[in-house]
Amino acid sequence: MFPLAALVIAGASLAVGCSSDDTTPEAKASSTEVTAESGGTEASVGDLKISNARIGEPAGPNTGMFLSITNDGDTADRLVAVTTGISPEVQLHETVTDGDRTSMQELPSGIDVPAGTTTVLEPGGLHAMFMKVEPLTADEQVPVTLSFDKAGDVEVEVPVIPLTELGGSMGHSDMDSDGADHGGMDHG
Repeated sequence: MFPLAALVIAGASLAVGCSSDDTTPEAKASSTEVTAESGGTEASVGDLKISNARIGEPAGPNTGMFLSITNDGDTADRLVAVTTGISPEVQLHETVTDGDRTSMQELPSGIDVPAGTTTVLEPGGLHAMFMKVEPLTADEQVPVTLSFDKAGDVEVEVPVIPLTELGGSMGHSDMDSDGADHGGMDHG
């Protein structure tokens, strides 16, 4: 009976340490919550607020993640990395149009988030591209970590939605990728 009591006490101690009243700087710096009013996941880290995050239901080995990052601070920041267990590699991209050719160009130094603005990652523009993604279906929630140069890391639970509901200027075939041509979209 003693080992069971010790486990109960240890569990209670861990629960107290993880309570929402935790006032450590790390606990104050980052938070994630799903709100009924917004209809989706919102997260914040430092002066940055992440909203409208969504992942396209993969039609091939790659798919995009899109979201908005609002910087309410006085200092610019930069999204430098995205990591998730569903993809061994996530690249930050911009869509570039040259005449009638559209391509995706990797942004190895990240995506700028200027002070006092909202940076939007959307189909046909800036986005995070999940490479060699595991199979996903609409309505799944995927844990994704966003890493910022100054604000640090924040984990967001991102819903998977059908490609036809992503919005922006990309259609279904644009995310169906074999790594070369994306229905008219090239990786640069």
